[in-house]
Amino acid sequence: MRHVLVATSHRPQLADELRAASDGRTVFNAIHGVEAALERLARSARVDAVVTDDPGIAAAIQSEIPGTLPVVLAADDEGPRSVLEALDGRVTA
Repeated sequence: MRHVLVATSHRPQLADELRAASDGRTVFNAIHGVEAALERLARSARVDAVVTDDPGIAAAIQSEIPGTLPVVLAADDEGPRSVLEALDGRVTA
């Protein structure tokens, strides 16, 4: 089982889209904004990867936690299956 933080700025339905397209091997926890994402990562012992729709969130995470946590940046028009494929390439269940 893998645990993924879905940190969004302007696509709040992304976590729901990913849950619906997933095979059930992943737990998706949704959060909104960069500060909330960094706080959750600081408090959470179990996050295997982050999916975000915001390059600023991705940059902040990579700055705070350099090189240790996979971050997948989802384009605004990217479907959930494509995001899951990118995630699968970075993190196994």
